[in-house]
Amino acid sequence: MGLDSKINIYLNSLKSCPIRNKSGQNEPLVGYIRKTPYGDTWIVDWIYRTGRKHGRFPIQKTKRINRYIDTTLPSFNPLLATSIDTETTGLAGGTGTYAFIIGIGFWKNDDFIVRQYLMRDFNEEPAQLYAFAEDLTDHIITFNGKCFDIPLLNNRFKLHRFEKTITDTPHLDMLFPSRRIWKRHLDSFKLTVIEREILGFARVDDIPSHLIPSLFFDYLQTRDETILHPILFHNRDDILSLYQLTITASNLIDQVFDSGCNDDDLILSLAELLFNQCQFRETVELLNKVNPRFASKPTLYRAWQVKAAALKKLKQWDDAIAAYLDSQRLDGRIASLIESAKLFEHKKKQPRLALEMVKRAESCLEFAEIIGEDSGKIKAEIAHRKNRLLKKIYNRR
Repeated sequence: MGLDSKINIYLNSLKSCPIRNKSGQNEPLVGYIRKTPYGDTWIVDWIYRTGRKHGRFPIQKTKRINRYIDTTLPSFNPLLATSIDTETTGLAGGTGTYAFIIGIGFWKNDDFIVRQYLMRDFNEEPAQLYAFAEDLTDHIITFNGKCFDIPLLNNRFKLHRFEKTITDTPHLDMLFPSRRIWKRHLDSFKLTVIEREILGFARVDDIPSHLIPSLFFDYLQTRDETILHPILFHNRDDILSLYQLTITASNLIDQVFDSGCNDDDLILSLAELLFNQCQFRETVELLNKVNPRFASKPTLYRAWQVKAAALKKLKQWDDAIAAYLDSQRLDGRIASLIESAKLFEHKKKQPRLALEMVKRAESCLEFAEIIGEDSGKIKAEIAHRKNRLLKKIYNRR
C-alpha cells in the first residue's frame, strides 16, 4: 500500500469516526494572528488548569526536579522552563527541513499553556521563528531535542540570520533520563510508549508520525486547514506528555529515596544511576532496599554486583567481599570468586583466604559451559593467580 493510500485511509477514518481521545482532542482550536517585524504568524493556544489530569497524574506546578534526573542541572526550575517539540517536513535535519509547527509548553500563573506556532507557508517562517524566540524562557525541556529539535531550530535561525540561538540555555533532554530510569521496564523509548506505560495516557485516533510531513504538503496544495488539526492535536499531546514525564520521573525518584518502593528493578536502575555519578554511599543505601525474597534472580545478582563495586570504592573490603560471595552463591559465576580473591590478597593481605577463593573458582570450572563463561581465559587467570598465591604463602614460611 502506497503512502497516498495510507493518508486517504487515515483522513477518511477521521471523517467517519467520532474523535474519542480523552486528552481533549474534541476541544475547539483557539487561534489568532501575532504581528512581528517579519510579518504575521498564526498561533494556537491550549490552556490547562493546575490539577487537570493527563493520564494517571494531574498537571502540577513544581519549582524543582530531583537532582539525579540530570546532575549537570542542579538548579533547574520547571516553572521557568519551556517544553519544546516540533513537527517537521522530514527527519533529515538539513537546510531543506522546516519545522512547520513549533510547540511549546510553559506556566502562566496557575495555567499550563501549550502554544503552537504554525507556518502556513514557507514565507512565514521568519515570523514564526521570531514569535517563538520572543516566548522562549531561560530553561528548556525536550525529548531527543539535543539531537534533533534544537539543532534544527538553531539551523533555521542561522539561515534567516537571526542572532538568537539555543546553545547555552540549560537544557533537560528527557530521553536520556528515561532510558536510565526505565531501561528494565520498557523495550521501546518512543514518547508514545513511555506515556502509555508510565503516565497511563493512551492516544486514540492519533496520527502516525511518518504521515505528518505528507499531510503538511497536502495542506499546501489544498489549503484545507482541517488537514492540520490532527497534527496540532499530536503536537499538543507531545508537549503535555513531555512535561508530565519530567515531573513524574522526579516525583518517582523522590519517593524511592524517601519511602522506598516495591519495584526492585527501578531501585536497581536508580542505584546504577547513582553509581555512575560517583555517589557510592547513596548507592549502597538504595540497594539495601532491594527485597531478596521478591526480586528476580538477574536483578538480585546485578544489585549485589553493583553494591560490591560501590563498597570497594568506599574501601569497605569485608562488606564488598560479602556482596561478591552473595552474588556467587546466587548465580555461580566464577568472576565473583576472582574479585573476592583480589580483595583478600591485595586489600586484606590474607593470601590463604585468597587461595581458598581461587580453589573454589577452580572447582567451578567444570560448570563454566553451563554458566556461559569463557573457561579457557578464566582457567589461565586462575592458574596464574594460584601460582602467585602459593609463592607468597611459601615465602612467608
